[in-house]
Amino acid sequence: MPAAILGDRACGKTTFLALLYSSQIKYSNDPENADRFKFFASPSTVNFMGDMYNHLKGGGWPDATAKGQRTKVDFLFGFRRFGAAMIPSWVENRGWANPYNTIKFSVYDVAGEDVNDLVRTPDGVMDDDIPEEIHELLESRVLVILVDTSRITAKPRSKPFMAMMDYDTKTATLISLIAEYNSKKTDPAQRTIYPVFVFTKFDVLMQKKKLLESMKLTETYPEMKEQEKRLHYAETLLRNFYGQTLALLRGGKLKNVSFDDSAYYFSEVGVEFNDDGIPIPSLHVMKDGAGHEITYSHPEYVGFIDHFRKIANKMPDDIKDAQEFNK
Repeated sequence: MPAAILGDRACGKTTFLALLYSSQIKYSNDPENADRFKFFASPSTVNFMGDMYNHLKGGGWPDATAKGQRTKVDFLFGFRRFGAAMIPSWVENRGWANPYNTIKFSVYDVAGEDVNDLVRTPDGVMDDDIPEEIHELLESRVLVILVDTSRITAKPRSKPFMAMMDYDTKTATLISLIAEYNSKKTDPAQRTIYPVFVFTKFDVLMQKKKLLESMKLTETYPEMKEQEKRLHYAETLLRNFYGQTLALLRGGKLKNVSFDDSAYYFSEVGVEFNDDGIPIPSLHVMKDGAGHEITYSHPEYVGFIDHFRKIANKMPDDIKDAQEFNK
């Protein structure tokens, strides 16, 4: 199943990818998950994400990436199919069975020129000249939308405020285009999109106490077990600052496209100051005392990975393949 990770430049996308990469490694190496989850990335993606993680761990922040400057990033999640443990290992190893449902992630920039490429013609998404990469985006069954919370501000007409408004418009436009494209499909299952929001740089928003208090929100987001409170918290932020995006998700039903139950996750990185007084990612001693690890919202990333198991179970690969074969 294809999934798109969408984010504006300088929204914390590279940091998110680096921390997700670290979380994937920990998750797959955990003995409890060793037979339930696997991930794979191309050599260029491993090199890119690994370098970014090492850069964070070494006390640096990723630079903003210009259009076309970054290697294309894509990777796979694999989740053990229900009952697949019954398949003998010698059968799986010979390639006679694939007991994992996979989700392929590809990363895209949401910037003015990127979106404008899609809306040049009246039909927009039906233009035969659309690049292959854009077709991949439009075919994605999952949309992971990164929201830079450092731009959330009560100061109208400020630079962060205008950047926030522009991103809201561009993201809503993409959702509209994806809904328009998928509305033409005859199979209802192919018209279901699964949205996932990741609020990046949340450690910055936590410092804006008065702004949060004005929305009757706490300085910390609710834990994953408090689903109703978490939903209210996340949608309050979207409703107040990314209202177009939230409205277009809900309006997709008018095109007979379902944006099925959004999921919300929060990314924050601990900060300390180096000898020059510059803020850098903080480190903590690992549980076994054998090394140091970046301080970040690791449970949120584990929840993010677990969430895709549910999606993979809703539309396993064998069903998807059959639907595509019968087109």
